[in-house]
Amino acid sequence: MASDYAILAKLGGFVGSNPEILSSFPSVSGIGDEEGILNSCFPVGAKVGDFYEDRYKKYQVLSYVFKVHQLASRDDLFSFSVLLHKREKVEVYKPVLKALVDKLDENGMLKEDILTEYHKAIYEGINNEEDIYIKDLLIDFSRIFKEIKAEVLKQKPDLKGSFF
Repeated sequence: MASDYAILAKLGGFVGSNPEILSSFPSVSGIGDEEGILNSCFPVGAKVGDFYEDRYKKYQVLSYVFKVHQLASRDDLFSFSVLLHKREKVEVYKPVLKALVDKLDENGMLKEDILTEYHKAIYEGINNEEDIYIKDLLIDFSRIFKEIKAEVLKQKPDLKGSFF
């Protein structure tokens, strides 16, 4: 498994709201200070569509910030974060997180209740690089990972000869 944790954080669109961890799988209570994790997963000044990389203890934290539309007030900001092992390539996971959010948004399923309900399935789909269903919508992680790895992890040619 590449990731030990997946964390969903939210900053409400109403006045006086503060970032909060909505859901984590598995629970982050076992790894320490939730405020420190939240600061890594939802940095101050986060903007929609941006990726943020940070370190938390022995993990590389990769976060993708997006918005969820609200009818009554301003849109809420969300952050979906994965805590990766040091040896994992962050470049592989950026397009995976973006593809997940984009596909949910295109199909009108980018909602807080859906994200929290299917959080475990998303975590397992990313870690196992397996397809998942969110309601009737196929998220084809196997294809996404295959395409990304083919591009990002291209073999570098062996250089032979001497250089002056």
